[in-house]
Amino acid sequence: MHPNRFSPASPFLPGMIDHADPDGLIARSWQRSIEKYRLDPTCRDRPRVLEAAAIRACREPLEPLLRVARGAMEKLFQQVRDASYVLLLTDARGVTVDFLGDPARGRELRRAGFRSGVWWSEEQDGTCAVALSVIERQAITVHRDEHFRAMYRSLTCSSAPIFGPDGNVLAVLDASALESPDDKRSQHLVLQMVRATARMVENAYFLRQFEHEWVLRIGSQPELVEVAAEGLVAVDGKGHLLAANQSFLAESGAEFGGLQGLAAEQALGVTFADLETAAKVGSSRPLELRLGASGRRLFALVRGPRRPLRAAQEAVDADQELAAIPASRLPPELARVAGADPIMKVNADRARRVLDKGVAVLLRGESGTGKEAFARALHLSSARALGPFVAVNCAAIPESLIESELFGYREGAFTGARSKGGRGKVLHAHGGTLFLDEIGDMPLALQTRLLRVLAEREVTPLGAEAPVAVDFQLICATHCDLHERVSQGAFRLDLFYRLNGLELMLPPVRERADRRLLLHSILREQSQFLGREVPLLEEEAEAILMGHSWPGNIRQMVNVVRTALALCDGGELGACHLPPAMASTPFDNAADTCSGATAAGARTGGSSLSSGEHEALISALRRSRWNITETARLLRVCRSTVYRKMERWGIDERKLPR
Repeated sequence: MHPNRFSPASPFLPGMIDHADPDGLIARSWQRSIEKYRLDPTCRDRPRVLEAAAIRACREPLEPLLRVARGAMEKLFQQVRDASYVLLLTDARGVTVDFLGDPARGRELRRAGFRSGVWWSEEQDGTCAVALSVIERQAITVHRDEHFRAMYRSLTCSSAPIFGPDGNVLAVLDASALESPDDKRSQHLVLQMVRATARMVENAYFLRQFEHEWVLRIGSQPELVEVAAEGLVAVDGKGHLLAANQSFLAESGAEFGGLQGLAAEQALGVTFADLETAAKVGSSRPLELRLGASGRRLFALVRGPRRPLRAAQEAVDADQELAAIPASRLPPELARVAGADPIMKVNADRARRVLDKGVAVLLRGESGTGKEAFARALHLSSARALGPFVAVNCAAIPESLIESELFGYREGAFTGARSKGGRGKVLHAHGGTLFLDEIGDMPLALQTRLLRVLAEREVTPLGAEAPVAVDFQLICATHCDLHERVSQGAFRLDLFYRLNGLELMLPPVRERADRRLLLHSILREQSQFLGREVPLLEEEAEAILMGHSWPGNIRQMVNVVRTALALCDGGELGACHLPPAMASTPFDNAADTCSGATAAGARTGGSSLSSGEHEALISALRRSRWNITETARLLRVCRSTVYRKMERWGIDERKLPR
């Protein structure tokens, strides 16, 4: 027999038993590896790794999926990392475009092929889990000796395909370990976890792709459809089916091509008017469906288009930025930070237009103007909202540590390094947003490294040999003039151009047209933070707060309001609860300078107060008919101050005529 000819007696065939490969998938893969691809199972060549440019070319078409998948991968990794598993996400060809693993075992993992850019395919590597998931379109475990190449036979790999809305394999999720028990059944739970995570990513991607359309979440039991709906169907504005996920196709026994373009009434037994009504009712009443020819009953929750349709958006005149921008045009998070200030609304609208387009954003403004809050709103409004938001204050990290903090380090990279190394802020931001605050204070040497990361979209931790691909939205902030820093030689011009894709200037509080709305918004937020009802803001207190110049901007306003709320016992927040330098009044000052003798005279009804405070208080009480709220208004103080002064001077309503 030809030495490369597949045979059950071949020394290269793993000792498989029927229950380990009941469908013969692995046996057929071995046969293809030997007969079709003429591979040598004893070959110990290193895995094929693509160049950085080729990796980027593979990643770019998958960017929308990567933004959705990263959060789910990190959650799964937290569950399996202690068992020494790594996670791979590959494209449909098997090229690894994302990777999560223990940095402390970086060298072992790279040697085994667990890193970005490795190409897993049956044509090159023979039988392996990633390739089989693509070929067989199903989740599968390839365990130890089932791998074709000898160098992989200590591995156990469980993979599941992720399907696109067109029914084709879009990517593969894989969990692999360098060592494992001999019994393949030990991998059953890991396979189920990988399968479930792949379905989660697939469904999240489906919902994101059809956020402008009508989507039905479908299940077989009406009581559980809200929490356990697996099927998804997208319907256009005319009631025709656009796409369905794999779970629905499997449930209905239909094929993708057979459903696309059908009217909802024909395929699901409901009219478009039924969908509109169900979307208004929401989750309280699932819509009953009847599947085509079979007549099978299913149940659905209906979600209307999440955002305005593209045609409606294009109808908005983008050139009239300085006109009033409707709140509905802005994502909720951006609308909240923009408030009612025209400049902030223009800033938010410009930021909205560059979302998810790979444009770096530079925020300028005085300290405390809300640059980080604006950056977080951008992150939450983007397709990366499920990914991490990593904020780094470049001015707060010692220069000796900022490189390792930003770019990470390997074990033993420097004295004092942690035994397992550190990932660094840039790697932590992968799949999400990196916010570099006070970027103007970054040392020049670090600016050079940051420029390279932005250019190559990869980072090399200190002490590491191979770069790691990274993908993040970059937002920077500074209170200084970067043009001036460039002219002084303190900031690189080429980096400035990299960062300055869109420059937005956030106005200080004293220049905002919505100061009153901003103040009351902060009052509500801080009341909620302290777990109390929102108090009434008295006129005098509001006038003082509105007249303040707020050199510390929003940060100062938050601190002042929070402190005043802590000091306010009742339902009214007055001038007496504000900082003395901000809230002092002639009435209050006089009381604080009264001597004990004067106070004694007041208690006996005397009127020897040089300030006239006693007479002023008595007069106001009489004019208001002893209504404390009205007395406080007349004296432009808060109610608690009136009570305090009455107690100080021994004023008793029962002892004085009205």
